[in-house]
Amino acid sequence: MFIIIIFKKGDDSLKSISNKLILYWKIGKDVCEKKELYENVVEKYSNYYTYLFGNSFLFTRENIHFMKRFYLNFPIFYSLLEKISWEQYKVLLNIRNRDERFFYFQLSLLFNSDFEGTVDFIRNQYYFRI
Repeated sequence: MFIIIIFKKGDDSLKSISNKLILYWKIGKDVCEKKELYENVVEKYSNYYTYLFGNSFLFTRENIHFMKRFYLNFPIFYSLLEKISWEQYKVLLNIRNRDERFFYFQLSLLFNSDFEGTVDFIRNQYYFRI
C-alpha cells in the first residue's frame, strides 16, 4: 500500500529539496490511486510516514492533503521542481483557478522568487492586471 523507501542511517536524502518534492509528489500520487481502495487513506499515510521518518510535522494529515493536491495540480518537471520551495507550492495550491495558479507558478520561476515574493505576487493580484 505504501511507497517503500530505503534510506541508510545518516542518509541526507530527505534534506535535499528536490528529493523532498519528488517524495511528496509520489506520496500524493499514491494517495490518489489508493483512495478508492481504502478508507481513511490520508490518515493511514500520515501515521505510517510519521512512524517511518519520525517527523510528525512533515507528514500531518494536512500536509498529506497538500501532497495529494500537489500531485493533481502540478505535472512533475524534474528540471523545474526544485526551483521553488514546498511552502511556495502550498501557497499556490490554495488558488482555485488553475490558470491563475499556473500564472503565479511561472511568475515565481521567471523571477526566481522566494516564498515572500510569491505571496507578494498573489497579494498584489498580478494575474488580474494583465
